[in-house]
Amino acid sequence: MLNLESFYENLKKWNLVSKKDKIVVAVSGGVDSLTLLYLLYSLRRELDIELISATLNHGIRENAQRDVQHVIDFSKKLGIRCITGKVDTLKYSSENKLSIEESARILRYRFLEKVLKRTGFNKLAVAHNLNDLVENVLFRLSRGSGPFGLPGMKPKNGNIIRPLLFYSKDQILDFALKNNIEYVVDETNLETVYTRNFIRHKIIPLFKRLNPNFETSVMRFVENVWELDNFIEKQLNVRIFNLRGRLYFEIPKDIFLLIELVRRLTIKLKGKAPDKEKLDRIKKVINNKSTFKVNFWDNFGVEISYGKVLLGEFLPNENFEYIIRNDETINLDPFVVKIENNGIIINKNKLKGDLILRNWRNGDRIYNGKKLKEIFVDKKIPSFIRRIIPIFCDKEEIIYIPKIYLNKNYVRENPNNKNNIIGINVQLKGGFSF
Repeated sequence: MLNLESFYENLKKWNLVSKKDKIVVAVSGGVDSLTLLYLLYSLRRELDIELISATLNHGIRENAQRDVQHVIDFSKKLGIRCITGKVDTLKYSSENKLSIEESARILRYRFLEKVLKRTGFNKLAVAHNLNDLVENVLFRLSRGSGPFGLPGMKPKNGNIIRPLLFYSKDQILDFALKNNIEYVVDETNLETVYTRNFIRHKIIPLFKRLNPNFETSVMRFVENVWELDNFIEKQLNVRIFNLRGRLYFEIPKDIFLLIELVRRLTIKLKGKAPDKEKLDRIKKVINNKSTFKVNFWDNFGVEISYGKVLLGEFLPNENFEYIIRNDETINLDPFVVKIENNGIIINKNKLKGDLILRNWRNGDRIYNGKKLKEIFVDKKIPSFIRRIIPIFCDKEEIIYIPKIYLNKNYVRENPNNKNNIIGINVQLKGGFSF
């Protein structure tokens, strides 16, 4: 049953609201969002929160401005500031070759994010209810979603909260009736040409023939998924580094945890999960190859090498080369090269020409003739690190590679004569290691 008491209890149980929260409430003019605004307004003093409503005209229906005005009037009646916006969903849908539903969702959240940024508020409350959750589960099931992707929504996801997720549409309608909450009806919600409406009006009634409490059963299932999801999240306690805009981390001990970590991080980076076939390819190859790539989309994917993972745009095979001068700093993320009077001390008199800083080139060999590629393999240096690690050399020999190789013929033991030495100090940013 939806009432102020149960609503308040769920806010606390799921830690949705904290004191001094500033919450933007997404309101459409329908019964769900207006009820959400009313409930939060009614508890604003007990919760010690501040509210703003935000409503968007998607430009789909001719009478959409009627809904916007209704939200404005309802907010004004409560003494709440209302921020409005307008977009052309049909144009966006056509230009980006997306469904109207998906386009409306993207534009709606883009608008709401702008409102959050403009106002400085810290949370966004949206009015998804139990029926929405059930529709989402069935929709994602039909698309082949994995277990953790099935619900598609949680009571709390980052700064987004969904306080009505535990209540059915009938419970919300009953509450609105008892509290004289007037709302508008979006007639497009009745059109089964939209996938979710088809699920709502055609599919779910069939399930309810089997089980009149179908929504409640789905909620129990989803709560089990949430609990398992939280457990897995705790197991994914992997330290992640930023490497040139990509994510770098060590492979977790369990292959399942690796796949799940890649899936979750990809969703954060791209807003969508890789195809199962791509993730299955990682499982298939990882025990047979020490180094490999799996492309997810375009130039985006995962590169795994000697127990290390790089997720994001594949690093390009681009050569770089610098002539080293005294007292300079060169940023080669994650390497920071400082030329100073400490670190590895090189004798200038031993150099054949300039001291050069560059990356690895195929065919490079060290003093004894051994190929540098073989040394990388012996020391299990990840393939993507090989492409960016700084190599110091002159025109004839490789002199120094951090953590890998030092040609002692060039090292000066007595650094007192500052005119004849070059000090090389290479540091790694933020605890990065390989």
